[in-house]
Amino acid sequence: MSAGLRESLLAGASESAAAPRAGRSALVLAGLAVAVVLCALVCPLIGATRLNFAAVFGIGIDASAPNVDRHIFMTTRLPRVLFGLVAGAALGLAGVVYQAILRNDLAEPFTLGVAGGATVGALLAFHLAPMLWAPSLMPFSALLFAMLAVVVIYGLARRRGPLSSPATLILAGVTLNFLFGSVILLIQYLSNPYQTMLMLRWLMGGLDTGSLRVAGGCAAIVVATAVVLFGMARRLNLLAVGDQAAHHLGVPVESTRLICLGAASAMAAVIVAYAGPIGFVGLIVPHILRRLIGADHRLLLPAAALGGAAFLALCDTAARALPGGAEIPVGIVTAFLGAPFFLWLLFRR
Repeated sequence: MSAGLRESLLAGASESAAAPRAGRSALVLAGLAVAVVLCALVCPLIGATRLNFAAVFGIGIDASAPNVDRHIFMTTRLPRVLFGLVAGAALGLAGVVYQAILRNDLAEPFTLGVAGGATVGALLAFHLAPMLWAPSLMPFSALLFAMLAVVVIYGLARRRGPLSSPATLILAGVTLNFLFGSVILLIQYLSNPYQTMLMLRWLMGGLDTGSLRVAGGCAAIVVATAVVLFGMARRLNLLAVGDQAAHHLGVPVESTRLICLGAASAMAAVIVAYAGPIGFVGLIVPHILRRLIGADHRLLLPAAALGGAAFLALCDTAARALPGGAEIPVGIVTAFLGAPFFLWLLFRR
């Protein structure tokens, strides 16, 4: 097959998927972009301590007097919301990619075992070198173990030759999750009570460790890997249909799947390292958006990034704006929303 014909077929497959919903897709993407901007502006104002919007931006306030509202907004609330936007975008993107390359509605970083591997790596770093908790060692350890999980799962799936059934990857991931769960319990058992308490709190998932430095560093990694994934959008369209169809149209199936797995896993690992395991974002957001704009990954990938960002920021805002000034980890909120959604998918299938 000539290169020109192959490109024509790839373009035609993508365009035919997006054409019927072009108008709606543009509206959805625009709405999601507006939602992200509103979350960045409004969500930091919401919390146990009510902030004055005018005071935050120095409107009608004496410049010489201490501005407590601005201090809370800039040093606590805004970094947390920005980190939530970055984390949600990464988890939403990872969910779309996993579901496409595995052709399974239930696939996401936590289903595949990648988040479990990142969790083990992060907890090992904390247990062995607690003074280096977030600044240096923890993200690298989480990324290393996440990539190790990808290698092990992929190796198990290809043990009898070329990957023939993406369901094999799901089963391998579920099995590996049991192993990672046992390792996590062992690490907690070997830690002192103070470390164990911190680990338990971190395992609930939260964005309170976010800072402008953390949000900026994670954003750089997420943007770099997102560029790689956006470049794979046409291949993902065909890969989601089937390996044989993609292969006949000139898509290098194995290398495409491996690159996408690596990029999505890297994003998920970095977020897990700082925020802990926050589940179900990569499950809920892609399914809702796929019903709104279709399955063309040229549109679905940016939509999932925007939708995941807004979704997690709103969940975190709800988690820290409970009556009486109470606050719960955002991972609990997403679990309350995601578990029924997961069961609905199972029954629907």
